[in-house]
Amino acid sequence: MEYVMTGLLSLIGLAVYLLPSLIAFHRGTDNRWLVLVINVIFGATFLGWVVALVLALRKPKVPSVA
Repeated sequence: MEYVMTGLLSLIGLAVYLLPSLIAFHRGTDNRWLVLVINVIFGATFLGWVVALVLALRKPKVPSVA
């Protein structure tokens, strides 16, 4: 039972850690690979995780018609 709880908590922690990347890929944002790199490399710091989340949640740029 202890191993099951450890595994479950590890999966939940991994999902929270990769949440910005999961959001970016689900939304299909243009910079999803950048979000993944920032999330994996700098996600251990709270600031890196927040930067990745902000990039993942930004509105896509709408091309202007001139």
